[in-house]
Amino acid sequence: MKKKRCFAALLSCIMLWQTPVFGAEQEELSPPEYRCTIDNTDEDYASGDWKYGFTVEEEPLFYLKEGEKHVFLLCDGKYVDAPVLIAKDTAYVPLWVLINDMGFELREEGNGLLLVRGNQKLTVSSKESTLDTSKMLPLRDVSEALGAEVTYMRKGVMPLENPLISVDFRGTELTEEEALEKAKEVLTSCLEAQQEQGYVHEDTLVDPKITKKLAAEIDALHVSEDVIAGYYLFEGMENLPYILVEKSTGDVYCKTGSGDAGNGSYVEAIQKVEADDADLLAIGYYFG
Repeated sequence: MKKKRCFAALLSCIMLWQTPVFGAEQEELSPPEYRCTIDNTDEDYASGDWKYGFTVEEEPLFYLKEGEKHVFLLCDGKYVDAPVLIAKDTAYVPLWVLINDMGFELREEGNGLLLVRGNQKLTVSSKESTLDTSKMLPLRDVSEALGAEVTYMRKGVMPLENPLISVDFRGTELTEEEALEKAKEVLTSCLEAQQEQGYVHEDTLVDPKITKKLAAEIDALHVSEDVIAGYYLFEGMENLPYILVEKSTGDVYCKTGSGDAGNGSYVEAIQKVEADDADLLAIGYYFG
């Protein structure tokens, strides 16, 4: 009850908006794939003072320094480059991020203003007023009030051991058990394609011992204690730290690499797992 009263009080204090403003039409959201590597074009590369490019859809979204804290934000599978403020274990974002980047709409109804997402509405002001779009709002409270699942993951999935907030409004089409079977099915198809191909790179032949090990790991996949809104998360593969299955589509993704930076071959990524990808399971098992 106290939390609800605090949230209502905060929303009632949102100020100054000169004309009704509407959120832009929501773009088709991209999957959670990314790639983070050292930017070897940087002039400080040779000195070891490296920066790391976080790349989405083949375009660098921003750069990170080793040890720099960055809170990643994912909304319905799309990365949002937003200034996230963490204060007393609560994440805040500006109102303009909700409107411009997360599919929220600010709507005038009667003498009041509402935040709208899909079929859900949240009253921002019960009387005519203006709002300041730089006002920081509690992300979880606003999103959950409009029907989202919201999670916070401290480290493991995002680059350089950084945290991830995932906000997801999409429906769930698969049960956890169905998602686990889908992950095993897709990974097994990749292993079978590798066996059929007979080699993993030029003169490197498929090793029956590694094949047996991979088959055992796939069979032992299990639900992770970590959670990400919008995705089922599984563990059990030695060189693929996480397997993600999208709840709304059943698409399968894998996390590769770890947060151990400081070497020229550093790469972390989330990539989609395509059925029959004969090269996927060479990562880490045959090659570093």
